[in-house]
Amino acid sequence: MARAAAVAVVVVAPPSLLPLASRATRAAATSGLFVGHLSPASTFQVSSAAQAFPCQIPAAAVGLAVAAVVAARGRRSRRGPATIAMASTSAASQPLPGQSLPPPLCAKDGLANGASPEDVFTWDTVTKRMPKILDAVVEVFPEALASKASLQQGIQSLQAEMREGSALKLLEDASPWVGSQVWNEDLKPFIEQGEGWHDAPWWVVENYMYKRLLQELAWCGKDAAGYDPFTSQKQQALEASAETLETSVQPLLDLVAAAEALPNDHDDRRAALEAALLRSLWGNQADLSLSAGKVEKTDGGDPGMIISNNTGVALDLLQQATGKPVIIVLDNHGLEVLCDLVLADAILRLASPAHVTLHVKDSPVFVSDVTDADVPGILDWISKLNGPWAERLRAFLDEGRLRILADPFYTTARPFWELPSELASTYSEAAAVVLKGDANYRRLLGDLHWPYDTDFDKYVKSFWPSAGLVSLRTMKSGVALGIDESKQAEARAARPDNWLTCGVYGQVLASSRDA
Repeated sequence: MARAAAVAVVVVAPPSLLPLASRATRAAATSGLFVGHLSPASTFQVSSAAQAFPCQIPAAAVGLAVAAVVAARGRRSRRGPATIAMASTSAASQPLPGQSLPPPLCAKDGLANGASPEDVFTWDTVTKRMPKILDAVVEVFPEALASKASLQQGIQSLQAEMREGSALKLLEDASPWVGSQVWNEDLKPFIEQGEGWHDAPWWVVENYMYKRLLQELAWCGKDAAGYDPFTSQKQQALEASAETLETSVQPLLDLVAAAEALPNDHDDRRAALEAALLRSLWGNQADLSLSAGKVEKTDGGDPGMIISNNTGVALDLLQQATGKPVIIVLDNHGLEVLCDLVLADAILRLASPAHVTLHVKDSPVFVSDVTDADVPGILDWISKLNGPWAERLRAFLDEGRLRILADPFYTTARPFWELPSELASTYSEAAAVVLKGDANYRRLLGDLHWPYDTDFDKYVKSFWPSAGLVSLRTMKSGVALGIDESKQAEARAARPDNWLTCGVYGQVLASSRDA
């Protein structure tokens, strides 16, 4: 692969929108100049207030003479639009180009007079729920960590910062899991503006909390730097799923096996794939970050509570994936990952893709999110209760039909429209990408206040790199799109205080480039 050359980029943007725009936007707002990367002979859309024009820039030439431009750094309102002088070199443009980005969810919005229930939920999450997550972590520390006074004090200080709304701090290069280099690029604008836990975007500070926790652990030595503080909660979540595996998951596996024996055009094959898809959706109700680390049993949702239903489009995408890759971006451990493995199994047996790749986190985050290190233990646990299924999954892994990919992008606070070029290329080769869960959905929306009736298909097609996208999510945060006004009214009437955050309503959203 040819080495990228540098190119200067200038952007003016309000700090509150910086993590939601490209890296170029974030850097320029504080320094006036961003040096990005450009592959040989790449084409960019360069724009200014007066003109927009494509230009071919040979990497060798750029390497010899880098254009430098100074950004005008006028003060903007907190919720004003960002002005981008050159698009990021590594990602597509923002969603719905030509339309200003909505404001992000922030904790302090929950303090406003007449604040909506979902804004209050955000405030409560940062000031109450997130500190409780750390309490749960401390409770299960092994003796070697529980005895370290400096670690206890560091976590207590972190909890106090969240409750008090203290200013954010740069991360230290304590371990690879901390990811300080990328994170500090994103934190600098907020730090220079004096923004903290309550006025920086919720998506940023929630992800940041886990990096701060990993940093505290890394300061305790090499062994602690590789310690997953959520292992015990994740194992408990698996154990709590044993009964559901027998009563709900196993019958679904039997249904898939029966459908596999039928002709490719038989309706029962599609019905079995649909059943696996919907089981994967409702598995998302199990989320330890929402319950502050407490393991709660969930058996699945009511099909009538699917508030946005593009199941037909989703099934078309999967059934047309023959010979092409499919990606599933995983979310939670426990019951949800079992349901997701059923979906992966069903896709491999009923749709014949080239392979299914499970994208996971590279480090512990959001309590129950699946990491690459979790996968062997999950398969070991399955083998004790369902040996044939575990054996089949391991065979798929050995054959390369089932794959695991851990990418550090998934533990940044960057939105999906700022995918790294290599990951974007991987997406572009897939027949479909399936995003699981609320956190991936929030990343898809940038955790912004998009109107709830925003057209999902139009939104996705404005920037998404793959031919198809499926989002399976139970609603647990104050962001949403793809919900028509009548469905919103029904949900508000039934649950006026928490329809967006209760996890009762589900969304099956799908977009096909060919549709």
